Amino acid sequence: MPELPEVETIIRQLREKVIGQIISKVQISRSSQWKLNDADEVTEKLIGKQIHRIRRLGKYIIFDFSDGGVLIIHLRMTGKLIWSDADVEPEKYTRTIFHFASGGTLQFNDTRALGTLVFLPPGDVEKYSPVLGLEPLDESWTLKALRERIKNSGLDAKSFLMDQKKIAGIGNIYASEILFRCRIHPERKINELTEAEIKSLYEQIPLVLNLAIEKMGTSLGDGEGNFRSVYNIEGEFQKLIRVYG
Repeated sequence: MPELPEVETIIRQLREKVIGQIISKVQISRSSQWKLNDADEVTEKLIGKQIHRIRRLGKYIIFDFSDGGVLIIHLRMTGKLIWSDADVEPEKYTRTIFHFASGGTLQFNDTRALGTLVFLPPGDVEKYSPVLGLEPLDESWTLKALRERIKNSGLDAKSFLMDQKKIAGIGNIYASEILFRCRIHPERKINELTEAEIKSLYEQIPLVLNLAIEKMGTSLGDGEGNFRSVYNIEGEFQKLIRVYG
């Protein structure tokens, strides 16, 4: 599953390609992945929308349109967003294609079809607001805030790191790597950690995530579900992983 580093990699690459772009056509071949939207209606409503900004919220990819509407994508287990400068034909696992007035396309490919897409027009944005925990890469990430969440949790260490309502964006791969580097057993109760161990977590979480972003994420295995960037290139953090896989 794409985690925070993979999603952040995708967003940074998409900013190079789609900011200011205008959607000219949308092809949907798997309508069940569009939540809260009728496939026929959303293809019409998205035409003419201009992308103003792209941002990340945990593992969610959010496209902000110039009129105030948003498109929210969660890649889940095997979702990918692949850019092409030219018009392309759907691949075997292509679920939606966004065509742009410039001639470029963005394919949403998803082997297991578990990813989700939600379009919210202006005025409806508050209808779909994921409840997430601390964001490890922004100003909300403080030792005090982490300590407070740890104190009030009875989860084991790995479950705590993977709980999106505690910390946003961490999944199995990075939880394992972070705990290994901190020398904390994954089954240990998080509220039993020493102050030194909490401080180690506080330091290692953003350190590992930022290092993975520098390496453009982690690609494990060689199947269709393996992570690939917007340019259809595998990440390289798997070469540095000390414990997972």
